[in-house]
Amino acid sequence: MMRFLFWNIKKNSAVNEILRELARHHGIDLLAIAECPHEGQLLAAVNDVSEPLFHLTDSKRTRVSIYTAFPSEYLTSEYHDNTLTIRRLALPGKVEIVFAAAHLPSKKYRPTPADRHLIAQRVSEEIKRVEDRLGHSRTVLVGDMNMDPFEEAVVSAAGLHSAMTRGIARKGSREVFGKPYPFFYNPMWGRFGDTTSGPAGTYYWTGSRSVEYFWHTFDQVLVRPELLDSFQAESLRILEGCGNMSFLRESSIPDAGRVSDHLPVMFDLDI
Repeated sequence: MMRFLFWNIKKNSAVNEILRELARHHGIDLLAIAECPHEGQLLAAVNDVSEPLFHLTDSKRTRVSIYTAFPSEYLTSEYHDNTLTIRRLALPGKVEIVFAAAHLPSKKYRPTPADRHLIAQRVSEEIKRVEDRLGHSRTVLVGDMNMDPFEEAVVSAAGLHSAMTRGIARKGSREVFGKPYPFFYNPMWGRFGDTTSGPAGTYYWTGSRSVEYFWHTFDQVLVRPELLDSFQAESLRILEGCGNMSFLRESSIPDAGRVSDHLPVMFDLDI
């Protein structure tokens, strides 16, 4: 069993100590951190008391820094650009998987749906190229998509093509205009709203537009059908605190000033 945690920490170095406690308390094997201002400082912080020691992998100028509780040689780069890193994770005695992590542009900088769709299409195509080269699609994609699970770029065939149910995703792919498009399963659909076991989303925003969702689930975990039997759905959690420390304000929204405007997402893979 491997445990993964993704968090956009909003360039807040004060979160380093929190990450150390999260890694120790939950037994994290891989940390994927977006907007990490000082990679070396975070590494020193999580290694202060944790066992085993974490390793900083080569992020190659990608906006997601990855730390592993195993030698970094087992997580090799297959593709990277400014917003996406795709790694081959091949631990001794474990099933090889593709681990991809993304921090896609904010709607402040890529405001149109067409922009976001083009970016999602590129992510999907690069992942598919790596899968074809490695000969399997045991793939998990995590990250801050800066889009909700229901947005067109996330669900469309030419985008990330993520389905809300395992049953749909297990079909493997669907054909659109004569071309097959592989599915992802997106369990984050089940983490919306105040009837869930945790927070209503991973990010909160309020403004003066006529339509406001308030809670958003920008931080997502997407799983290929070939990896579904290894994905532990009950382990998927949006974390709202660690020990006696809450990541939320008294109003129950993310404490952007003290911690981060995003909440971390944790999940397990039985590989």
